Amino acid sequence: MLCLILSILASTGIFVTFKIFDRQKINILQAITINYLIALIFGFSISSKNFTFSSIPYEPWFLFALITGITFILFFNIFALSTQKVGITITSVSSKMSVVIPVFVGFILFSDNINFLKLAGIATALLAFYLTLKRKEKIKLTSKYLIFPLLLFLGNGINDSLLKYTQHNYIGNDIVLFLATVFSVSFILGFIILVVKRLYTKDRFEVKNIIAGIILGLLNWASTYYFIKGLYFFQVSCFVPIFNLGIVILSTLFGFLIFREKLRPVNWAGIILSVLAILVIAYS
Repeated sequence: MLCLILSILASTGIFVTFKIFDRQKINILQAITINYLIALIFGFSISSKNFTFSSIPYEPWFLFALITGITFILFFNIFALSTQKVGITITSVSSKMSVVIPVFVGFILFSDNINFLKLAGIATALLAFYLTLKRKEKIKLTSKYLIFPLLLFLGNGINDSLLKYTQHNYIGNDIVLFLATVFSVSFILGFIILVVKRLYTKDRFEVKNIIAGIILGLLNWASTYYFIKGLYFFQVSCFVPIFNLGIVILSTLFGFLIFREKLRPVNWAGIILSVLAILVIAYS
C-alpha cells in the first residue's frame, strides 16, 4: 500500500511542477532532458548491484529497457502535440482511459481475479475520468488530428502493460538498474531532440530550467520506481486503475486549492465517483 501511495504522491508532484513550470516560463524540453539526466545519475549512484556499463546490454531486461526508454519520451511529445491540436480535455481523458489495456492484459496474461464488482469499479473509473477532467474548453474535433489521442491511448496502455510484463518476467531485484537504463535511453533521445531544436531556435540554457529539471527528475524517479515496486504487491488490474484515479483526484484538488482552478459540479461528481471506484476496485 505504501508503494501505491508514494507513486501517486510523486506523480501528483509532477503535475504540480508542470503547473509551476508554465507560470515560471520554464523551457519544458530543457527541463525534461535534464530530468532524465538526473534520474539516470540518481539510479546508477544508488544501485546496490555490482555492474559494469558494458554488462548492461546482456541483462535479460535490456531490450525492454530500450523500448520503455523510447516510449517514455515519445509519448510525452505525443501528449504535447495532442494537447495543442485537440485540446487538454480529450488528451487527458484518452490518456487515462488507457487503463483498460493493462486491466485486460492482467486478466489474460497474469490471471488476475475477474468478477462483476471489479468490472463495475473499472467502468465507474472510466466515467469518473471523463467527468473529473471535463472542462469548458472548446473541443477541437479535427479528424486528421484524432490520431494523437488515439496513439496516446494505445501508447500509455501498452507502456503500463510492458512495465508489468517486464517486472513479472525479467526485472527481479534489478528495479534500480533497469530504471537507470530506461532513463539513460530517454536522456539520449531527449538530448538529440534538444540539440536539433537548438539549431533552429537558439534557446539558451537557463539556471531555472536546470533547477526545474532536477526537481522533475527526482519526482519522476520516485513515481516510476514506486509504480514498478507496487506491481509486485498488487494485481495490475487493481493497481493501474487506482493509481490513475488517485492522480486524477489529487491533481484536480491541487489545481482547485493551490492554482484556483474552477471546478464545475460535473467535476465534483467525477471526484466522488473516483473515490467510489477506488473503494469498489480495492475490495473486489
